[in-house]
Amino acid sequence: MLNSFWGFMFFMGMLSGVWISIHSNSWFGVWAGLELNLICFIPFIIQGDVVCSEPSVKYFLVQACASFLLFFSGVSMMNYMGVMKSLITISLLMKLGAAPFYFWYLWVGNSLKWIQFLSLSTIQKISPLVLLFFSGLNKGSEVLIYLSIIVGGVVGGIGGINEASLRKLLVYSSLNHMGWMMMPLMVENELWLVYFFFYCLMLMMVVWILYLLKLYYLNQMFSVSISWIAKLTLFVSFLSLGGLPPLLGFFPKFIVIEMSSGSLMLFSLFFLIMSSVITLFYYLRASLSVLMLNYSKVKFNFTFSEKFSMILIMIMTMIGGVMSIMFFQSFLQ
Repeated sequence: MLNSFWGFMFFMGMLSGVWISIHSNSWFGVWAGLELNLICFIPFIIQGDVVCSEPSVKYFLVQACASFLLFFSGVSMMNYMGVMKSLITISLLMKLGAAPFYFWYLWVGNSLKWIQFLSLSTIQKISPLVLLFFSGLNKGSEVLIYLSIIVGGVVGGIGGINEASLRKLLVYSSLNHMGWMMMPLMVENELWLVYFFFYCLMLMMVVWILYLLKLYYLNQMFSVSISWIAKLTLFVSFLSLGGLPPLLGFFPKFIVIEMSSGSLMLFSLFFLIMSSVITLFYYLRASLSVLMLNYSKVKFNFTFSEKFSMILIMIMTMIGGVMSIMFFQSFLQ
């Protein structure tokens, strides 16, 4: 394991790379920030674990190829504006792990521990999303993002139905959420930031509980003893991430539906809503698996701070959704 000092330094390097890439005025600066972020994230993935060496190599190869494509497209944009903007969109979708370039995200995400998985699914998505928003869209880019929204919604919904790995389940869910996030990007609306913030918040809640319980697969839930606080918190957090109203996870979907209801994106919105219903099904299945547990082999004794954090998560999830919707509606008025 990396000691805490070097772990902190690599983490700060990741954040510095994000800051440089989104504040740069040139494509070279964007590329340099993305590379700094990549170089610092690789040792953060490995952390002395040989098992994580292979996924780190695959992650490096995909990200390096996407960075090269982004840099090449950026510096060549003056001569071939339309084609290069489409290539920039492709490179950013590759970096995001969005559909149809999600295969590396599925494989790498399933090989990581929870803290690294959380970083991959949140911090590592900031730069590509911001760059996608500010890069501007032409007709080719719009078609690519539209395709990514529909494919991501369908794959994210269907892919997790028979999945036993909790990390793969969250990856498929991320593909679905990515589709919702890119809906505001289609009309260059800043509401994608609101959705991304709430998605990160909900994912942190779920990952924190799974990290405490050391759960990576659904069948592990039948071999551990989980307190009623942990059961209820995990149950509510799963349903919130699935977008069940009136929980916190419904609010970002609500604002996207409000934004898209009067636009020409009703077709893609229909796909996202239907796929979200399927996503909610496999989260409900996972949640009920937790609630039905009565027997166990391994018991967990949580500290007071861990129990307090679970209660806080449960309160935020249950009350936060209603309060957010009320605030949003009053803001619109």
